[in-house]
Amino acid sequence: MNRGYTTPVTNISEKDFDALVELALEEDLPAGDITTDTLFSKEETCHAILLAKEEGVLCGLSVIPCLIQKTQAKVTWTKILEDGATITKGTVIGELEGSLASILKMERILLNFIQYLSGIATNAHRVSKEFPNLLILDTRKTLPGYRKLAKYAVYTGGGANHRLNLSEMAMLKDNHVAKAGSIFSAVNMVRKTNPGKKIELEIDELAQLNEAIEAKPDIILLDNFSEKDTEEAIRILKENAPEIRIECSGGITPEKLKFLSKFNGIGVSMGYLTHTVKFLDISLDIK
Repeated sequence: MNRGYTTPVTNISEKDFDALVELALEEDLPAGDITTDTLFSKEETCHAILLAKEEGVLCGLSVIPCLIQKTQAKVTWTKILEDGATITKGTVIGELEGSLASILKMERILLNFIQYLSGIATNAHRVSKEFPNLLILDTRKTLPGYRKLAKYAVYTGGGANHRLNLSEMAMLKDNHVAKAGSIFSAVNMVRKTNPGKKIELEIDELAQLNEAIEAKPDIILLDNFSEKDTEEAIRILKENAPEIRIECSGGITPEKLKFLSKFNGIGVSMGYLTHTVKFLDISLDIK
């Protein structure tokens, strides 16, 4: 089953990270690698192992062939695992064979991509596994240029994708409602001009709920509600508008999910998945 409000990011291709790889190479090798170019000849070769140093979920391996192609390195990559694989300390992920200098030059860039995306996938996996009755959603709180990669990592780890961008679905917040004059007007204006697009409506107090239900958006987002008001709003929605999806948001951490897990099937959007990320410890051991 696809996990997301719109089309989820279930895979990535070279075009999704091509520009980022180009930028990384320009950033790290503006005039070569002084150390490697001084100490190693172009003829020296090596065998390197991509190795997990801690437990997590693997993500981002498709960047490796792109790096090899961009640097025109005489290096072959043998993949042992796939994205989404659960790894533990000592797990061999894959192997590189060929030019020692080329492998040393791409090592940090390669690890930055894979450690970062694996960190996101691991975050999403831990939360989704602990609270399987909730739809754990990402947000647009991602590093510029990394949006699709980050959302792919969330999905790879078992989380769900909210909208990828502002064009995919409408999300009405207080400023939009103020411009339209009312919740009902805002929802209907968007529905009329964008038929077929999903509409999410954000409310920040219980007093707005009746008008929100009357407007009939696809999703109602309860933003920064207290536990008491969250419980009351969900009860009203399930009794009076079961066809409307429910989502909660507002600085939600894994600790706050314990309360929300009592409500089966609701969505919970968490910027935490992508903006509170620890690189997963993965190394490239050169033999």
